[in-house]
Amino acid sequence: MKISFIGSGKVGVAAAYTAALKGLAQEILLTDASADKAYGEALDLLQCQAFCPQARITHGQIRDTANSDIVVISAGIPRRADEPRVMLLSRNASLIAAIVKEAVALSPQCILLIITNPLDVMTHLAYQVSGLPAERVIGMGTVLDTARYRSYLAQHFSVDARDIDAYVIGEHGETMVPLTGNITIKGVPLATLPAYDNTVITRIGQEVEAASGQVIALKGGTIYAPAASACEILGAIVNDDRKVLPVSSFNSRYKTAVSLPTVVGRHGAGPVLNIPMSPSETTAFAHSVANIKRYVDELEV
Repeated sequence: MKISFIGSGKVGVAAAYTAALKGLAQEILLTDASADKAYGEALDLLQCQAFCPQARITHGQIRDTANSDIVVISAGIPRRADEPRVMLLSRNASLIAAIVKEAVALSPQCILLIITNPLDVMTHLAYQVSGLPAERVIGMGTVLDTARYRSYLAQHFSVDARDIDAYVIGEHGETMVPLTGNITIKGVPLATLPAYDNTVITRIGQEVEAASGQVIALKGGTIYAPAASACEILGAIVNDDRKVLPVSSFNSRYKTAVSLPTVVGRHGAGPVLNIPMSPSETTAFAHSVANIKRYVDELEV
């Protein structure tokens, strides 16, 4: 298994490091617009090998990603705390289109994992220009937002976050939709807990929506949670786990890439599962889809 990481910024390298610790690949390759940056990060990872699952750690240009099983794209310009993710559209669209075309030409059987923001729009763009089937173009989507949601719920209710079944769907952005009506803990409805309070759930959803901006304002960027979320997807692919994750992929029903609970395995992403939504959540999800499509319509590459 060869996984290539295009973009050796903080998130890309943290994802590569996490993948190495989890033993997800026999070869991990780092590339970056700065060759020295990729080289330095690869050396740093290489020097972990005495204490990690064994892998061949390399660096190089995009041409060196040839014959990758998975190509992870995190290249692009990060957002500032005071701007929405979609402000990155014009900055990153042409770059991502060029990277995707070259990467797929070199690795025609690969699965693409998109991390670059605005995530759903970049996933849609990657699907358009790659020529790959939709199941092999996967955006990290709301896997990260869902991780935040479950973590915050677990903190409030003093339970293991891994036991919580709760989803954020729609756009990985300002119109994300934290679902509140079907949250369970090991199959037990959250609403049956003595400490349950609907206003608390609403507040936690709002905290999730603000989480990225808060971290960016405090420390300059989000790193560990995005990396862990990316590797949850990578692990599902590599191990053919067929996990249900709210990844972003092109959805023929909605005519755009959007996040919904989806089976993820060695084949890629699919099928997409139906999840119950209240009337208000259905309306919010429709608004989220419309927002993604609005920006997709502005793509010029």
